[in-house]
Amino acid sequence: MRTGGSQRSPPPGAPLTGTTMPYLIDGHNLIGRHPGLSLADPDDERELLKLLADYAGRSRRKLVVFFDRGQTGSRPQRQGSLEVHFVPAGRTADDALLDYLRRLPDPRNWRVVTSDRRVAAQARQNGAVVTSADEFLRSMRAVSPPPARAGQDGQDSARTSEADDIEEWLRAFERRPPEE
Repeated sequence: MRTGGSQRSPPPGAPLTGTTMPYLIDGHNLIGRHPGLSLADPDDERELLKLLADYAGRSRRKLVVFFDRGQTGSRPQRQGSLEVHFVPAGRTADDALLDYLRRLPDPRNWRVVTSDRRVAAQARQNGAVVTSADEFLRSMRAVSPPPARAGQDGQDSARTSEADDIEEWLRAFERRPPEE
């Protein structure tokens, strides 16, 4: 196991945008901390992925997110700098995220987003910087302001096009079996 657990998260409230570190994200943990999302919502992953795709584009960061309950044999899906792993039953997203981290050539160059104590402790043991879900959400809000209202700045068509692209990508890589 790698050492290097001396690295710490930045102080609460410190901006995360000054670094180019890519992120490994505990998806359901982040959903549980997001005030506008609910783990009870069957579309919670879809909604989070829209937000993460927007953040990845605006911040120009690589984001790798892990979710539980994927289909067996599903492969990571990518759109731009967003990579999504739906972990099959029998394995947890937490364990998949930590395995991914351990396989990286230098985990010290990665930031793990989680509020799960076990995941955070193991990520630190492997040398990664850990950021709580709440800290990450503050950073997302700073980089990805709420969408402009119709007619502002002439950006509506660009935002609609981006949203349509994300929706198409999400439909193409839908992980749930078709309803009968």
